[in-house]
Amino acid sequence: MKDERDKEQEELANHVKIFPDGEFKLKFKDEDAVCSMDVAYTEDCAFVSCDIMRGKTGEWINTFVTIHELPTTPYQSGYFAYYEGPLLLECLQVLNKRLKLTPALVILDGHGLAHPRKFGIACWLGLKINIPTIGVAKKPMIPHQMELGNGKGSIAPLLLNDEVVGVAFRSNKGVKPIYISPGHLISLDASIHWIKKFHGEYRIFEPIRRADQAVRLAAKGEVGEYDLID
Repeated sequence: MKDERDKEQEELANHVKIFPDGEFKLKFKDEDAVCSMDVAYTEDCAFVSCDIMRGKTGEWINTFVTIHELPTTPYQSGYFAYYEGPLLLECLQVLNKRLKLTPALVILDGHGLAHPRKFGIACWLGLKINIPTIGVAKKPMIPHQMELGNGKGSIAPLLLNDEVVGVAFRSNKGVKPIYISPGHLISLDASIHWIKKFHGEYRIFEPIRRADQAVRLAAKGEVGEYDLID
């Protein structure tokens, strides 16, 4: 018997818009921002970080951290959006209100289409904000069927019912792959293009790595160079 959330995810997945490869080119204006987001937790609260870059150049602008109450929905694999999605949405709402920031693209530490019901957290947030989203995850939910080369830039497709829903991507030689999938209002090839363009020298996508560092510092009470918004 299906969980009610399974049915809801399958229904919502029908509303996700993924453009065919080659059909859609996401172009940024000079003022457009790209936001990469991550979350960390303490016993008392959650911290959400939003790393902000200029979309046209990839230049880092700042990383902001917002403070939130802990999720009331227990974490369960396959339903990550229900656990962490509302926190990401609240963070974007705070940044919009306080900084008048509306991003042109949001990149999340999690999955988009590469999810058993084609509705990862990047799809969930994309539908909520009606903005292009990409999921970049450290672990797969959908296995890749082809051998992944060991060299930097190697790619293998992630297949769900014979449909390519994302890729495993070797960001540096010999490191474990990361997993890229479109969330909403973007194509797979555009998702891969922008992750490659902004990636950086480490295994983890650089803006996500900065966001991860920011929330970890905030959770320890060491805000450092990052701005804390409560």
